[in-house]
Amino acid sequence: MTGRRGKHILSKDNVNNNNGSWSKSVPTFSDLPTCLLELILSYLLLKDNIIASAVCKAWGKAAEYVRVVGKHPWIISIPFCGSLIDLFDPLHWKRYTLNLPQMAGSFVCYSKDGWLLMRRSSFVELFFFNPYTQELITLPKCNIHIQKVAFSSAPTSGTCVSVSLNFALQYRLSIGICYPGATEWITLEFPFSLDFDPFMHSNVVYANGHFFYFTGGILFDFDPASRTLIHQAWDESLYQAKNVYLMEQKGELFLMHSSRSVTQMVYKLVSSKWEEISSATTLDGLTIFASRFSSDARMDVLGMRNRVYLAKYCSDRMQCEFYSFREGRLLKPLIVSQRLDEPNFVESLWIEPPPCMDVLDFKLRKGKAKVTIAL
Repeated sequence: MTGRRGKHILSKDNVNNNNGSWSKSVPTFSDLPTCLLELILSYLLLKDNIIASAVCKAWGKAAEYVRVVGKHPWIISIPFCGSLIDLFDPLHWKRYTLNLPQMAGSFVCYSKDGWLLMRRSSFVELFFFNPYTQELITLPKCNIHIQKVAFSSAPTSGTCVSVSLNFALQYRLSIGICYPGATEWITLEFPFSLDFDPFMHSNVVYANGHFFYFTGGILFDFDPASRTLIHQAWDESLYQAKNVYLMEQKGELFLMHSSRSVTQMVYKLVSSKWEEISSATTLDGLTIFASRFSSDARMDVLGMRNRVYLAKYCSDRMQCEFYSFREGRLLKPLIVSQRLDEPNFVESLWIEPPPCMDVLDFKLRKGKAKVTIAL
């Protein structure tokens, strides 16, 4: 590893025996140089890293040094009126407030890399906003009515591309594309023959250079570079839940659907088939963070492994439900909620945690969150 010097340890090598001569034995794994041991352990998953750390003291130090623990996102709750937003840490159950007058009168559409994509009261005026740095970047007016919108990376990255979707007709999809510095959106029309319900849809996900969108048993795959759209259909009866969430983890797609009458079901796209993984064994340390506008999946988040976290849209409170997998089944959700100071409709979604709490004007909310178990 960089900045660390390995030690070459010889175990029982060149040891003087009882006859006064020198003998040499084969070194063991505990004799590996530190730099080589760290390199080997760096390839392990978190659970295997923890197991390896118990072998001996030397392995424990090396495993801890290279251990990579996933970070968890926070919930950002944005009211329809006013400029006071809430940030909630779902692991430590702490809630903060931040006054952002730039967001007053706007609606959130998407979140990625710590940035929010917002729209004003009009459906065609969009802008990027970073609640931590308070940077604001305006986009040109979109020339189609926006039903769904997403972006690939931070707008300051230089590689950001924004995509808007509109199912104007049941058999036609309109897609808008906007690049950094552009003065207008590029509009594309894609007809197709499959029937679907345009009101039962997921959020948009960016993975492997493509934008993905799931609705009514159909997965749409849009490549902004070639401006091509392909789609694949599955048995629609499997995905007729009220809410559908799409997320990716290292390029792999995951789908979750939920409704009040049906237990949360999680699927993974494997060789063009959705395979159910709704158990602790098949999740294998995966944590799902779902919300209406943006969803995410992460591996090896300590304290949150094999769980589903769902940020809820509510009329008077911030609310998060989380489900734990145990003994091959999904337990009833634990609901963490906290009422707002004033009644207001609130949209909640996931965002990267603050880079540094000290430089922001955060205020810790007083009062404890209410915790209940759904019946």
